[in-house]
Amino acid sequence: MNILFFGSSEISVPFLEEIHRSGHRVPSVITTEDKPAGRGLKVSPNVVKSKAAELGIDFIQVEKFDDDFYGKFTKLDFDTVLVVSFGKILPVKIFELASAKWLNVHPSLLPKYRGATPITSTLLNGDKIGGVSIIEVVPEVDAGRIYAQVSFKVESTDNRDSLERKSIISGKSLLLVVLELIKDCALRPYPQDESSAVYCSKIKKEDLKINWDRKAEEIVNRVRAFSSKPGAYCMWKGIRIKVLKAGIFSADDGDTYQRNGKNGLVVKADKNTGIIIRCGKNDLVRIDMLQPQGKKVMTSADFINGYRLEAGEKFE
Repeated sequence: MNILFFGSSEISVPFLEEIHRSGHRVPSVITTEDKPAGRGLKVSPNVVKSKAAELGIDFIQVEKFDDDFYGKFTKLDFDTVLVVSFGKILPVKIFELASAKWLNVHPSLLPKYRGATPITSTLLNGDKIGGVSIIEVVPEVDAGRIYAQVSFKVESTDNRDSLERKSIISGKSLLLVVLELIKDCALRPYPQDESSAVYCSKIKKEDLKINWDRKAEEIVNRVRAFSSKPGAYCMWKGIRIKVLKAGIFSADDGDTYQRNGKNGLVVKADKNTGIIIRCGKNDLVRIDMLQPQGKKVMTSADFINGYRLEAGEKFE
């Protein structure tokens, strides 16, 4: 089949590679413009554009959907369109210009978690089951008919990075199945249950700040949801500290602090136990991996040794 590919993020790249490997023809890749990144805001090549060039595939970078883009779009030869983490809302006009089958790979079990942050939302809410849906692309966000779904277990040790990997592995296999069904004219889509639709929103900067008044489970889920990038954080002595790995701590240690201390208080700090912090509902959180601003990622033991952290100090 001739498959036109829309994608713009790192999660898009493995799907482009999989289609290319599978023998389907990709006449062109549609991706977004290069953007400034990093501290120096140096313009970096779009990762999907770079991969397309490496694979010898033509690409079109779109800043806005205008007559220039539509002129290029109508000249392309394709019968199927695949959208994977494109990052822009597709205008209604684009569907009117192509009588193709439109597919979208979405990393959740729709209709749960429609929108921009399904993986993050899965972790923030402490879900035990995640998955991938391949759906029909329609003007309404993530509301198209479902072509196929696959589910997988979300472990307590999973974070954003590992859940992305699970979604990619499961999604690639599912995509190949769907493409074969299309080729055999055997695809049987079914509508989503609108009454069960759950939407997720974009993450704001203030969402990354750890609130030590919350329960331990909520704090740990927040750490999981934002690790490794952009990272949930707290402050200590004016230093911004990213917390990249944490767990719920259950022990008798620090009972006095649990009853009388303030949330955010360091109950215990040693290289064997780690950094134990009091939080809401008399819970305790254990920090295992963290990253002080401007420094490398380190274990809690390395942080204790290097920064001389002691019990009784406070994380804000």
